[in-house]
Parts: sequence; C-alpha cells; structure tokens
Amino acid sequence: MQNQAPAANRVRDERTQAENAAVSQQVSEGIKRFEGWLEKNGFASFDPYDVWGTKYGLFARRTYYEKGKIGLPFIAPIILLEALCPSLRSWFVKKDRFGTADGQLTTAFLNLYRVTGEKKYLETAIRLGEDMLQYSVSGYSGKCWGYPFDWQNNRGLWKKNTPYITCTPYCFAAYLGLYDATGEQRYLDIARSIATFVYTDLKDTPTSPDAAAASYSPMDATKVVNASAYRAWVLFEADARFNLPEYKAKAQRNLNFILQSQRADGAWLYATEGSGEGFIDNFHTAFVLKNLYKINQRLKNPAVDAAVKKGWEFYRRELFDAAGDPKSFAIEPRKQIVKLEMYNFAEAITLGALLKDFIPDAFDLAQSLAGKLCGKYQLPDGHFVTRVFKKGFKHTFPFLRWPQAQLFYSLTNLLYASQKGAQQ
Repeated sequence: MQNQAPAANRVRDERTQAENAAVSQQVSEGIKRFEGWLEKNGFASFDPYDVWGTKYGLFARRTYYEKGKIGLPFIAPIILLEALCPSLRSWFVKKDRFGTADGQLTTAFLNLYRVTGEKKYLETAIRLGEDMLQYSVSGYSGKCWGYPFDWQNNRGLWKKNTPYITCTPYCFAAYLGLYDATGEQRYLDIARSIATFVYTDLKDTPTSPDAAAASYSPMDATKVVNASAYRAWVLFEADARFNLPEYKAKAQRNLNFILQSQRADGAWLYATEGSGEGFIDNFHTAFVLKNLYKINQRLKNPAVDAAVKKGWEFYRRELFDAAGDPKSFAIEPRKQIVKLEMYNFAEAITLGALLKDFIPDAFDLAQSLAGKLCGKYQLPDGHFVTRVFKKGFKHTFPFLRWPQAQLFYSLTNLLYASQKGAQQ
C-alpha cells in the first residue's frame, strides 16, 4: 500500500506533462497561424470604438450619458451594427495604427525571438518600433500614445490623440525590450523619454497622507485603479533603469493608493469614485494584478505579495465560471449580452504566464484557457473570435487593439514562460 501513492503521483505527473505538451503544441501552432494572418492583413486595423468617434457616435453616446434611457434609441443602431455587421464601419471610418496593439505585437515578436533565435522576429519588432515613433503624440514632455479617434465617456469628450496611461506603457515595455535585445542606446533613450511623460504630464490626486491616484491622461483627475497601476510600474521601472529616486517616490504614492483601495475580499473597483465606475470586472482586475507583480519583481515587498495573492484568490473565485471560462463582471449588469469576451482570455493567459513561479494555479489556468482559445476560438485563417454572445453567436470581425494583439501577445508570453521553465 505504501508504494501506491508514489506510483499514483507519478502517473498523475506524467499525465499532466503530456497534457501540457499537447497545449504547448497547440499554442505553437496557433501562433504560427496568427502570424500568417497578420502578415497578410498588416498592422493597420479598425477598432471597436472607432464608429463611436464619428459625429453621430459622439452625439449618441453623449445623449446616452446625459439622458440615460432616453438615449438608448440613439446608441442602438451602433450596437446593432457592431453585433450584426461590424464590417459596415468601413463606410464611416478607416483603418489606423494603435500604440497599444503595436507595443504588444513588438513584445510578442521579441518573445518569439528569445524562444527561437530567429532574426526575422527581431526584424519585425524593430520595424514596429520605428512605426510607433511616427505616430507618437507630440506636445508633451516625452513620447506618448493615445487613440486616433475622439472618445466620449461619462466624464466628457477626450479628443483624438489624447495620450493615455493605458496605452503608453506597452510602448515603454516594447522599447525596453528592443534595447535588451539589441543593446542600442537609442531605444533606452526613447524609453526614458516615455517615462518623462508619465512622470511629468500625468496628474496626482492625493487620496491619503501617503497615497495618490494617477490620472488616466493629462486632461483628467480620475481615480482609476488600473491607471495608477500602469503608472506605478513605469515609474518604478524607470527608477531601476535610470536611477531616478523622484520617480520612485511618485510611484510609491500610486502604489499605496492601489494597496489602500483593495477591498477586504481582495477585489478592486474599477475606480474609487465616479458615476457608474464602481464595478469589478475581469481584465481590469488582471491589469492591476500583473502590474503589481511586475512592480514587486523590483521591490520584493511582502505587502505587495500579499495583495497579489489576495487579489488572485478573488479573481479566480469570482471572475471565472464553473467551467473555468472568464466572466466579464463579478456582478453581471442586467442587460449583459456577451457570454465570452476574448480580451478576458488574453489577460488571464498573460497573467498566468507572469505568475508561473508565484501562483502555480494561475499558470495551470493559463494553459487551460490557451488550449480552449486555440482549439475553439481561432478561425481557419488564423485570427481569433472577438467575443461570443449569449445566444452562441460569434463576433469574428478582427480588431488588432481588441483583442487580436492581446491574444497573440498572451500566447507568446505563455510560450516564453513554458520554454524558460523547461530550460531551467
């Protein structure tokens, strides 16, 4: 009887290794198929929010925010267009480039270069890096990126090319990655310029004697938690790379805001104030967790470790269903029509790859989701489903910023994490 337990454990371990090998093969094949699609279609893309940036879209959304249900008839046509025939947007808008997408694609190709050593991946990453410089937003203290359309939200109108902290850090990571891969000083200089923007042009709103929330853009004074997480990571990383203690001091206040905003159950609200922003959702929670973990690779702070573990426990318990699929909200809005949002898949896979050596369950979940993604939600031409509606209808029109780039990036993160573990 004493020998049965080790034997059973050995069989289980062998089965797990076989399953992981099968998923790794699926992921590698899925990456190759997406590469083929991307090569054919290029880096310019339509976007889920581009039609909302037209004159009618801005009017409809403004009316909805101001009038509530009275505005529903005005936003309904765009919602129907998006759900039933998203390709019709080509009548009203054109494809464009997005810093979020290009930044993540750059890092994805650098991941593939690190895994394979193939120069073609480094060459593609370098090309993307050059492209991003061409459409960075001018007029600020450093390089920065936003969206090429107007964005009407519940706080007002943010004009096209307003730089955002949710876009710019992906470009920061891309240029740091290019420097690490090539040793070229100019990439490090670009990264420092980006950090200067993040330090100088974004606002701090005090929330306690030792904490402050970072703004989403240079135009607001919001208290959005994931925005503060992105900003804190950039500033901590800039201090580590460039020895900038004043950056670290600001980052610490933003970090304190995040830690102090975590609820007793481990969750974070999207924002700590603001009408309609007291929700808890999947991918914004993942944003906070991944940035906290990256920050703590530098700080080694037990309080941050504890926050990540507690946040992960809530995330896993409340933002995934019994089948292991991501739920968009911890408490679902009444009229939610989306069953599966593939952006949630992307962020969960990236988070799981990142947490591989810290929370093994996170990596297991990432493996499971990657298998489903490549097996059920990748289309024959190589791109991925955008979302699945509750009636089973699949939205298949591809947007690079949401979520094609994120899904590709997540799979390369998982591949790199798997290969790194095997090499060790």
